[in-house]
Amino acid sequence: MRHFTGRFVRFVFLCVLLNALPASAEEVDLELVLAMDGSGSVSAEEFQLQIEGTAAALQEPSLRQAMLSGPTGKVAIAALIWSDAAFPKYPTEWHVLQSEDTIDAFAQRLLRFNNPANAATRQGKGGGGTAIGDGIVYALEMIRSNHFNGLRKVIDVSGDGVETDPWFGKEVFMLPEARVLAAAQNVTINGLAILTDNSKLDQYYQMNVIQGPGAFVVKADDFVDFHRAIKLKLWREISYKLAQLPHKRTDFNLALQVFAP
Repeated sequence: MRHFTGRFVRFVFLCVLLNALPASAEEVDLELVLAMDGSGSVSAEEFQLQIEGTAAALQEPSLRQAMLSGPTGKVAIAALIWSDAAFPKYPTEWHVLQSEDTIDAFAQRLLRFNNPANAATRQGKGGGGTAIGDGIVYALEMIRSNHFNGLRKVIDVSGDGVETDPWFGKEVFMLPEARVLAAAQNVTINGLAILTDNSKLDQYYQMNVIQGPGAFVVKADDFVDFHRAIKLKLWREISYKLAQLPHKRTDFNLALQVFAP
């Protein structure tokens, strides 16, 4: 009973905390956390395919156009590598994408996650189990504590497995609680399911991971297919609001035709 009460109090406290905005916040079209799987099931090569695929997607001209075409012309973005709850998380700094140069700078920051020249100190994959909910709660705190106020707030979860119990018996937030916290903070969770080890993982993500208005799942057949899938996913996330702006519809539909895989 004591264990349940402590967990419940912590849960309520987080709900209140996550709803508190910083005193002054910069307006952006979207706050986006790219939360990528670095658990034990992801090899070094597979991890690198996630990183390089995301960096390559940011070079797509139509995706760049979408990033810079919203009401503020700015997207606040950060990446997060998550794994088992007992392992460290590896976040990047927040970057404001508001020009070609700032998009390039963020792409280069992603590539430094797995830079062989800095192997001794690089931030990279964690290990252990697949603590999806714990990763989401960490991403929620990243959003809560930043200095942006986005028209939308999105966590982009990519992974190759279902949520597992934490190693070493550590008490953490699991997916059901994480989704409630995301709803309380008005954050959408989208999913990119990598089907290498589980051909029905996209169905699991659909039922257990995604949350919020317009939430969706994109599937990648394997890590090689990640580049195509993350490109489509980023496009849908970033252009969601553009589709609802009358003066942007022509540009949006044209870009969609060019970009669609």
